Amino acid sequence: MSRHALLLALSAALMPGLVSAEDTTVYKSKGKSGETVYSQIETEDAKAHRVGTSEPDAPPAAAAEAPAKSPAEQACDRAKANYELLASDKRVQFDRDGDGKPEEMSAEERASNRDMAKRQVDAYCTPAAEGQ
Repeated sequence: MSRHALLLALSAALMPGLVSAEDTTVYKSKGKSGETVYSQIETEDAKAHRVGTSEPDAPPAAAAEAPAKSPAEQACDRAKANYELLASDKRVQFDRDGDGKPEEMSAEERASNRDMAKRQVDAYCTPAAEGQ
């Protein structure tokens, strides 16, 4: 059998395995002696990772079946997250001048952005039933 034919036969034999390997959930955990363990069986304290997908840290397929959020719900979630961050005492940095170096927000910038985030929460998170 020629090398070309052998390579083609081998590729054809492996193809079903590659197709079924797409979008598989693998669980990562620590073993008894501290080593990292990967398994397709979920264990206690294991973190799920998806392989064969462009989003490796996406939730497993069973959890991903939840209905997708609407753009309005996504905007509300982002506005709430921004407001919570700006209202906290955590450091907030951003690139003021586009040079790629983040700088810490001043108290005035933080207050201004917090007020804007609050207005966004009020606008995006208001139930539609109230306006109708």
